[in-house]
Amino acid sequence: MSTQPTFDDLPEFDARKFQPPEWAKTQFHWGEKNGETSKAGSLNGASNRDTTQSHTADKGVVDPDGDDDQEEEEEEDEIWEDAVDIVEPDEAKFSTEDLNELLTKAIRLKNEGNALFTFKPIPKYDEAISTYLKAIDHLPHIPSPPEEDESVNPKKGGNKSGESGIEEVTEEEAIKIEQEELKKATSDQEKQREQVENGIKECTKNVWGNLAACYLALKKDKEAVEACTEALKIDPNYVKGLHRRATANERIGELSALVSAKDDYTLLQNLLPPSSPLNPSIRRSLTNLPERIKVEEKKQMDEMMGKLKDLGNSLLGNFGLSTDNFKFEKQDNGGWGMNFQR
Repeated sequence: MSTQPTFDDLPEFDARKFQPPEWAKTQFHWGEKNGETSKAGSLNGASNRDTTQSHTADKGVVDPDGDDDQEEEEEEDEIWEDAVDIVEPDEAKFSTEDLNELLTKAIRLKNEGNALFTFKPIPKYDEAISTYLKAIDHLPHIPSPPEEDESVNPKKGGNKSGESGIEEVTEEEAIKIEQEELKKATSDQEKQREQVENGIKECTKNVWGNLAACYLALKKDKEAVEACTEALKIDPNYVKGLHRRATANERIGELSALVSAKDDYTLLQNLLPPSSPLNPSIRRSLTNLPERIKVEEKKQMDEMMGKLKDLGNSLLGNFGLSTDNFKFEKQDNGGWGMNFQR
């Protein structure tokens, strides 16, 4: 009769037999998640080495790297994040060559949009808009330079050299004067960059203005106003932007739009020469806008009073009353009195 096997008969478990081969440990980062840095992989490697060290210690084998345990523990305590800096488009730094290349592509796209806008027999406004927007994507934002203070502070101490008429300066003052002169001096490279940046601003302004023309042709007046506003941020006296925005706002017809149109037309009158062909239509608009603005103001006032009356009736209705029970009458002293009527 055979005896039943016991646990003592099972072979001894050896964890080393289940370890991945050495080439796999070096070629792959076991257990590393997507998005983790290479440092995270080194920490996993450190944990694998710790496991190996524990097994070798059980067998009485001395680990030659045992002196690095403290350094590995310090590494494990550190927090590592993805080393990817997100740079906003407005904060990106471009070289002069990069800016010139972007400007060249944007000008090419602008010309393609112009060709679509004037396409015969039927202009392709939608395709022109798409092309203009691509041109905008190639034009980085160029901030306006800060205004320089041209005021000169008078030097104190008067004439230090008696009657010679030549003012003596100390060595520190001489160094400061040289530094100020260096700041004012513009190198050829800086001039070239300034020209490219000015070209980008001009192209950006023109593309937004052309977009507004497309939107006006498609009766998308609100989009036209937005496009003109972007152009006018670059050049507040941009005649085409002012005229197109005024035209769009005049067609929108809301109170705020009409007031804005009146302001733009007024500015245009001061900017345009007397011989400009736009002057007759601008004068007509400025003649009609005040009356339209009054009508819209009364309309908005009536709408507001109607809403207030509805609110009052909803509250007074709980008591069997309405706003019609209250009558306002002008008094002899110029004030107003309220009478209650059933």
